[in-house]
Amino acid sequence: MALKFIFGGSGSGKSHYLYERIIEEAGENPGLSYLVLVPEQFTMQTQKDLVMMSPAKGIMNIDVLIFEETGKGGFPVLDDEGKNLVLRKIGGDLEGELTVLKGNMRRLGYVSEVKSVLSEFMQYDVGEEQLDQVIAGEQEGSYLSFKLQDLKRLYRSFQVYLKERYTTKEELLDVLAKVAGESALLKKSTVVLDGYTGFTPVQNRLLGELMTICRDV
Repeated sequence: MALKFIFGGSGSGKSHYLYERIIEEAGENPGLSYLVLVPEQFTMQTQKDLVMMSPAKGIMNIDVLIFEETGKGGFPVLDDEGKNLVLRKIGGDLEGELTVLKGNMRRLGYVSEVKSVLSEFMQYDVGEEQLDQVIAGEQEGSYLSFKLQDLKRLYRSFQVYLKERYTTKEELLDVLAKVAGESALLKKSTVVLDGYTGFTPVQNRLLGELMTICRDV
């Protein structure tokens, strides 16, 4: 595998240069695959740019993907609305154990906020141990410590409920990282990353696997 970086200031033409190179290489190697990973908001624009820059005005062996769209798993993927429904049920089941969040879990839009927090926990590898460390650093009986304890209870119950039932899009990358070595497609692929300002720990784990498997990154 060859790891290549393209450096340049903002607006200097890094993406344009990168896409030109990929289009040229893809044309010369029709039997190989080129996977362009970009943030979700850039997916359509990147596809359009690649098509317009291509001499044939079409791309055959180039795919534009986002991290969350790539994965392999044996369980159905739970979408955001599904997460909200599960959390609403769990919030009702745990109502007697919650303190700060007890009444709030019934408020319009609050479950969605809790869902977003738990999704961040998953993406950034925040588990119960990390939450316990933060709670221990707070003044005993403080509002924040009670709130974090509530979130920990919800987080634990959420993960228990999902086990053997569903997977989440945040977990798909870990699933892919575990099976990436079995993929014949990845072994003959060049992976291109563009538009990111940084990566989550989960994304970094997958990138580490891709760097040992793919032809080029």
